[in-house]
Amino acid sequence: MNAADTASRPESGADPPHAPDTDTSVADTSAGEAGDADAGSPSSAAARAGPAEEPPRRTGANPRAWLGGQAGETAWWVLVTAVLAGVTALLAASGVTYSASGLAAGRGIAWGTLPLAWPPRLEGSTLLPPMAAAVALGAVALVARRRGGRPAPPFGPLLGLSYVASAGWWLALGMASRRGLGAPAGLLAVADQHPSDLLDAASGRPPGPELLVWGLGQLGIRGATAVGVAFTLIGALVVPLVGLAVRSLCHTPAARRLLPVLVFAPWAPFAVAGPDAVTAAVAAAAVAAGVVGSEPGRRAWWALGAGLLLGVSGLFAYPAIWLGVAVAAAYFVRRRPMLNVITGAGALAPLFALRLAGYSWPEGLARAGADLFDHAAPTWLVPDLLAVSVCCGPALVRAARRISMTPGWPFLVGSAAAALFALLMGLAAGGVQASWLPLFPWLVVPALAPRPRPALPGDTSSAGRLPYGLVGAGALVATALAALLMPG
Repeated sequence: MNAADTASRPESGADPPHAPDTDTSVADTSAGEAGDADAGSPSSAAARAGPAEEPPRRTGANPRAWLGGQAGETAWWVLVTAVLAGVTALLAASGVTYSASGLAAGRGIAWGTLPLAWPPRLEGSTLLPPMAAAVALGAVALVARRRGGRPAPPFGPLLGLSYVASAGWWLALGMASRRGLGAPAGLLAVADQHPSDLLDAASGRPPGPELLVWGLGQLGIRGATAVGVAFTLIGALVVPLVGLAVRSLCHTPAARRLLPVLVFAPWAPFAVAGPDAVTAAVAAAAVAAGVVGSEPGRRAWWALGAGLLLGVSGLFAYPAIWLGVAVAAAYFVRRRPMLNVITGAGALAPLFALRLAGYSWPEGLARAGADLFDHAAPTWLVPDLLAVSVCCGPALVRAARRISMTPGWPFLVGSAAAALFALLMGLAAGGVQASWLPLFPWLVVPALAPRPRPALPGDTSSAGRLPYGLVGAGALVATALAALLMPG
């Protein structure tokens, strides 16, 4: 059985009655997962049995098991990140000019795209993020151990708790960074302008962020901190929205364990108080609406809503609209191809409405893109990969190892399409730690794919264990990035 077979079953999106989500043996009870990689696979009968008792694993003297566990995955991530940083430095030393987005010459890491500076900001507020992460992860582990053989808590309240945890975590990171919780200064001046003037001034950039700031101003939300907190609270919706979409294709156990990975992901410092976090939330809402709406029995209004949200996300960032490829792949999996027509029409509606108002999305895209060859755009590929590695954290290694096992492969296809579009159009020349925020959550979805793959289609009783070590490492990376983040 392959990943497509797992995802294409007709009942995808709902757990079958024979497999209640108790999750007692595969859930959150392992603080280390050294034997999860290559220590062997249970038989198909054991896989069909779901959360059956596993024989004890002897992994202490097995170097292959250690290299496949959380410690090994973290080590591999450190190695890959260091190599990418070294190659970027060598390119800069050879004459390639790099500068972080929005930084003056001589400030920050001038040979890369990450706006970081040394020494780190070490104050009392720096302790807030690690304390919040320790309390949250401790509570998750305690609840998981106390649950025993009882049914897991409902998924809906978990989504709400994940949003509260994400918003609190992001606000703590903002308070710990030099950037603070203030929105970019360049956006604040548009609150008093007329929308038609904003559309006229938006030549090589999508007008969504300016229009959102204007709308917030009409609601009385003004000032750097107020707008920045609003951006943060809206952006934090990306975690429950991604969890909702993952539940539809990958089932509840995988989505339940993915939530902590998303909450404490290292990309959070770059999302705080920025409009790119809003872009990520809108794009995630579009994918969630499309994936959930493709479940059997759903009406076509879901597909229309997904298309409208995709169009709106394209007004915030040009590559975000290409996440619609993930929605189209989900329609393919669910065998509902006609929904593509409805979603496509919905995506064009916001672009057409702004065209009537005087803004041409295709012309703006043409002005924003750089020539692929004349501007040496390929030289940005290594710094971009470095930013992706840093922002996704050690969980990216586990996700890469389990790509072939995840029924959530449509999310990866959509993210790859959006990234490739940005690279080919010259939109990835710096600053992808912010502009690619809509892509990062989907890249780590395979990290919680079942290993081994369930023996039968529709088997929702197994999923990857919650990797506490990788989640904790991601939280530490996020804390370090917040302390190093430059204002701007």
